[in-house]
Amino acid sequence: MELTGIAVALLISCFLSLIFSLFLVSSSKKYKILNNLEDRNLKEKKIPRLGGMAIVISLLLSLLVMRLLFGRFFENVDNSPNYTLLLLAASIIFLLGIYDDIKGANVFLKFFFQIMAAVIIYGAGFKIAEISIPFAGTKTIGFHLLPFLLTILWVVGITNAVNIMDGLDGLAVGIAFFATLSLGVLALLSSQYHIVIITAVLSGAMIGFYPFNFPRARVYLGDSGSMVIGFLLAVLPMTKIHRKASLALALMIPIIILFLPILETLVTIIRRIYKGQNIFIRDTDHFHYRFLRKGFSETKTTVFLILVSFLFSLAGILFEFVQVKLRLLLFIGIFLMSLFLLIYLGYINLKPKKRGQSPF
Repeated sequence: MELTGIAVALLISCFLSLIFSLFLVSSSKKYKILNNLEDRNLKEKKIPRLGGMAIVISLLLSLLVMRLLFGRFFENVDNSPNYTLLLLAASIIFLLGIYDDIKGANVFLKFFFQIMAAVIIYGAGFKIAEISIPFAGTKTIGFHLLPFLLTILWVVGITNAVNIMDGLDGLAVGIAFFATLSLGVLALLSSQYHIVIITAVLSGAMIGFYPFNFPRARVYLGDSGSMVIGFLLAVLPMTKIHRKASLALALMIPIIILFLPILETLVTIIRRIYKGQNIFIRDTDHFHYRFLRKGFSETKTTVFLILVSFLFSLAGILFEFVQVKLRLLLFIGIFLMSLFLLIYLGYINLKPKKRGQSPF
């Protein structure tokens, strides 16, 4: 019966997202809510940029329907965080994204409301109270300020990491879909069906939206979508969805699952600091732009990076089940894949450098 509920959640959300996306495309053109692509360095296209509305509205309505039809999935959840506050925090991120898509929000405004939402999440019970040390198990954090700061850093960091990946048609949604699917699989194996339903609804919303977002897109995800998806991907792993509490891996598994956007974010910060640039100013030197400059089409770049993200997501799931020695092999594989990617894209230059030449 649980599988029936999961299937219903997925189908309802997918259908609603499909309908809302169709409506959004037609209404946005009618009322001229379009994107001029001022910061993408690609050929200018007149495309609706509020695609996140289709995903978020579908997500909320689907969760409401599932609550009415299958309320047992949300009942008797021991030590469950406050999901009402999660809804409030996600709404803050959503409204921030809409404002940014329409008017444009500066970096200080974005961080202020992202931190506010993260603080609400912490107060709701979603927090990093443990740290997983590879091969040494999970250690509880005793100093109360440290879990608070780590939670804020994680939530804000992942929210923006997914947002950074939203640079090509279909890229952010494709990467986020496999990450969400992976978290849902782990939640299913731990019998936490309320988390499974949330991930199923989010996955369905992305599936219904994707035909309109895949190259060549008819609607963009926008910050209203990418930030909410990133926010949820940051929060859901903090619900202890691992299979065995005694083998809790804290953030190790979600870090692996979300490794591509995390790697992109770290590389972006490091290269901008090295060049003495403002780390908050958008540029055209991200992974996807470098693929384009190497001659890849938008479609091939999107598909390739989604495939890489899928492999990381698969590694995250396997990490939960394999023995310690095999986990070491997974770490080595992740390291080599990341190293090859950075070398191929020119972020790491193995050739002798001239004095003063940047490695980036």
